[in-house]
This record gives sequence, C-alpha cells and structure tokens, in this order.
Amino acid sequence: MKKQVSAIIPAYNESERIGKTLSALGKTKILKEIVVVDDGSKDNTEEVVRDMMKKFPRIKYFRNAVNKGKAYSMDKGVRATSSDIIFFSDADLQGLTPKIIESIINPVMSNKYDMFIGVRNNIMQKGFTPFALNSGERALKREIWSKLPKYYKHRYRVEVGLNYFVKWYGKGYSYDYFSHYQILKERKYGILRGTFFRWWMNFDVSMAFLRMNLVDRFILK
Repeated sequence: MKKQVSAIIPAYNESERIGKTLSALGKTKILKEIVVVDDGSKDNTEEVVRDMMKKFPRIKYFRNAVNKGKAYSMDKGVRATSSDIIFFSDADLQGLTPKIIESIINPVMSNKYDMFIGVRNNIMQKGFTPFALNSGERALKREIWSKLPKYYKHRYRVEVGLNYFVKWYGKGYSYDYFSHYQILKERKYGILRGTFFRWWMNFDVSMAFLRMNLVDRFILK
C-alpha cells in the first residue's frame, strides 16, 4: 500500500507570502492534503488561504484562537491528519517548487531515512550547517513526531529536537541543499521587531541544546 503524505504549514501574519508557498504545494501531486494552521494571525492570512482553497481543494484550514507558537501549530496539524509521512514547510518561502518538495519527501517515502531536511542553498546556511539543519522544510515519518518529547514541541525548539531524537529512533536523517529561501525576519517585521524575534528564536534553540547536553544524552544512553 502506497504511503500517504500530508503537508503541514504553520502560519502567523503571512498574508503577503503564504500564497506562493501554497501554490507550490498545491501543484505537488504526491501530497494527499495541505494543512494550514493559522496561529492567530491579525492580518488577512485566512482570506488568502481560503482563496487558495478554491484553486486547490486539498488545502485545509485550521485556526488557533490565540497565538500558541510554531511547534503547537505543527502538532495541531499532525493531529488533523492520519498520513504516514509528514512534510513540514514554513509559510514565507520564495522559490519553492514541486520538484524541491518531492526531492525532500522521496528519501523518506523510499524508507532510506526517517527524516530528510531541505536546507536553503546560500552562503550563510552552508557556513553554519548545524544551524541550517533547523530548516522548516523537512519530511519525516509520523512515528518520529509521535515519539518527540513534549518539551521540544514548544515554539522554536522543535527542529533541533527532531534532529537530535531521530538519531535514536531508527535510520536517522540526511539533508541536501535546495534553491528556495526564506524572507528574513528583519525584513518581515522591521529591524527592531525582527531582531527581537530572532533573539527569541535563538534563545529557545539554546535552551533545547542545553537540555540535550545536560539531561537527554544521559537518559538515552
């Protein structure tokens, strides 16, 4: 029986950018459905998504009453589907194509890896690969998500948590570089607000690394 794949897209105030991402996902035939979880957006994200639903009926829309964070929205999306393989994508991507999406999904579909990450192909990402591996574009087996400890299903800890724990649960992960890219937070929100969001993200990731090295590495041995 062929494995089913669902795409999960957490989104917050992405009305100007999510349309391109949904268009690429909607044209990707391998996807059973495309689940958007709106994390309490205050802009027109919902209107844009519902307009895209008319063009691509496989898109499903869910909304958090208040902002709950990226990982909460990802988990809500997973719980809304029963697919064997999950493809996570950020909402604010440029240059994403069906070919890129399928290239990320296929290594998991073929059972070669439990997770595969699509790293954005730029100088900064190539120079800092450990951080680049926190990319939001990844495919993974559903069971990997189910086994991820609750502590890591919190805001920005989620990708680094997945990268760490997938090594203990089976075949591990791999990655490759692709030509898509993400809009910088400083460009989306302005210098001050964007810098604050970046600092918050880095703090969350640092807390995850700290727990891994002080607690989890000893539990898993």
